[in-house]
Amino acid sequence: MKSLPIFAIVIWICTFTFAADLGAYPFPGGLLLAQVVDLSEDQAAAKVREETGGRVLDVQTAMQDGVAVYLVKVLLPDGHVRVVTVSSR
Repeated sequence: MKSLPIFAIVIWICTFTFAADLGAYPFPGGLLLAQVVDLSEDQAAAKVREETGGRVLDVQTAMQDGVAVYLVKVLLPDGHVRVVTVSSR
């Protein structure tokens, strides 16, 4: 019966190893929860507005390598219009 605790320890260690590879983390109850880091269109627009001090004119969504990216068109305080790319991750 001593092999059962060793088996449980091996499974527990594997859970941590594979969880790190998948971008998830172990929850104290033993469940794995995926980390939520995705930005919405509104959050991407707010981020660009805050970082540039400009006015967001438009937001388009595109896919790049399976990840959503936002193309945020912003009117800068100096009058120039720029398109800023923001990854959803």
